[in-house]
Amino acid sequence: MKVRAIQFSPKLGNIDNNYEFHEREINKAINNKIDLIVFLELSISGYHLKDIIYDISIKPNSKIIENFKNLSKQINIIIGAPYEEIPGIIYNSAIVFSKGEITHIHNKVQLPNFGMFEEAMIFKSDNKFVAFELNGIKIGILICREILFPHYAYLYFLQNTDFIIGISNSPHRCINKEGFSSLKLWENSGWVYSNLYHQNFLYVNRTGFEDGIGWPGGSFFIPSGGNIEKKAKLFEPDSFDFEINTNKIRRSRIISNNLRDEKPEIMLNELKRLLNA
Repeated sequence: MKVRAIQFSPKLGNIDNNYEFHEREINKAINNKIDLIVFLELSISGYHLKDIIYDISIKPNSKIIENFKNLSKQINIIIGAPYEEIPGIIYNSAIVFSKGEITHIHNKVQLPNFGMFEEAMIFKSDNKFVAFELNGIKIGILICREILFPHYAYLYFLQNTDFIIGISNSPHRCINKEGFSSLKLWENSGWVYSNLYHQNFLYVNRTGFEDGIGWPGGSFFIPSGGNIEKKAKLFEPDSFDFEINTNKIRRSRIISNNLRDEKPEIMLNELKRLLNA
């Protein structure tokens, strides 16, 4: 499966402008015979939505949803959106379009609500991590802060997931001689999942400035059992292509045998013991 990651700076609240950008990039990817195109967290809306979310949230019967469905007849698409499937209840969602339909939705579970983040004030939290298939590849989605909770990637590991897609709005902060430690955190998490959970790992972050906060980009891809293979530029829009290789997934599972030897029943029993202690 050929995949393209798109790193850019959405315009806050300007759904039409952001959709036009998506459409242009999708049409380019179709012409390049890409199988799946992945945009970042809240790619259609921008991040600091606050009170405007009630005016610009995306409804299931909206024209934009229908447009993405039509485009997905030629390519698989993942976007980030404030999605109002139930009137008055809005999720921070990753929406998967394929073959003219919405085929999967992952609603963000871990909503940060501290410092510069105010997600729990406007979004509803969900409680599920369900893998799905595209082109014979089993995929799991993590949205931003969820990547930093290893047990969520572990839930996908138990579903024999081949490919983790992490979409994000992570600002740059904590610089040292090695660069931004915030970016290093995502890269280290991706390496762990790729090498211990046998998962291809894609991280798609945003760029630009919004409401006085800056985002660095730095999106990357790590193949199963490997190291960073593709990395986007810092501080500017960028994209890159890669291919999911099922032979590499098989090889990494044979080398480490973690999936073969995993004992989830022990985890379940210990969780019950700890919760009842």
